[in-house]
Amino acid sequence: MNSIRVPRKIINGDEPYILSPKNDFVFRLLFGDEGNEELLASLLSSILHEEIEHVVIKNPYILKLFSEDKEAILDIKAAINSKKLVDIEIQLWKSPTLMSRILFYWARLYASQIKQGNDYTILQKTTSILILDDLNHSSEDYHACSHLHDWKQHITLTDMIEVHVLELPKLHNLKQLDKSNTLLQWMLFFNAQTRGELIMVSEANPVIKKATDLLMTMSRDEETRQMYEAREEYLLGRQIEIQGAKGEGREEGRIEGRETERKDIAMKLIEEGMNDEFIEKITGLDIAVIRSLHNNR
Repeated sequence: MNSIRVPRKIINGDEPYILSPKNDFVFRLLFGDEGNEELLASLLSSILHEEIEHVVIKNPYILKLFSEDKEAILDIKAAINSKKLVDIEIQLWKSPTLMSRILFYWARLYASQIKQGNDYTILQKTTSILILDDLNHSSEDYHACSHLHDWKQHITLTDMIEVHVLELPKLHNLKQLDKSNTLLQWMLFFNAQTRGELIMVSEANPVIKKATDLLMTMSRDEETRQMYEAREEYLLGRQIEIQGAKGEGREEGRIEGRETERKDIAMKLIEEGMNDEFIEKITGLDIAVIRSLHNNR
């Protein structure tokens, strides 16, 4: 069974947990809301290794649309320095179609620049960025940047297409942390598991300090917390559905194996302090079965 990511939260001592910026809903609020361009510019600058003087969010966040469409893709489209286009998003896990979708959204954004009668010379470089809380490449480096490249002649065909993938689990591979590296600071912000880790990284960067303060404010808002928890519930359910679909029809005893998998997931959720009603909704197990699992801890 693949690893199931239980609902994410940042430990806050005896206080209610802090919302995790790994959640795509929270990520969208932090970096895609009008007025937060400074946060987005800093993050993009650290990834692209270029100075960003101006950024315009092309698809400002609309809370109502998300609340009506749980399957919404919460990516952020932006124009930087008045020309280059960027699409950035964060994802919990690598689904079978993830990279195909990333390329599709890149192509759609690239093609959106040209209208009937326009010359192709108006097309500007377009970049897709994926921050992934999962593994995608076999290399140890957490940051991969891809172009259209001729492997035989070792030449880049064009710099108009660029795809970045940042794998958060690989931060553990770093033997030494360069605290002056802005990209690493942002990745540690996303990967924070406690309030102390958040505070530590925010002290090294004033823009991340603003992001941390905004995250704290969002965490105290009851409506935002409810939407966050609803999104976590949806994402966890989707992950279980995908993993269950991948396992169907592979071997005899699949039904028994699926039941065991659901119990394993339930045990993980119990250990994370999730209530029985939430676990019942996510796993589909009978409430009596879930309660019996508490005795197996």
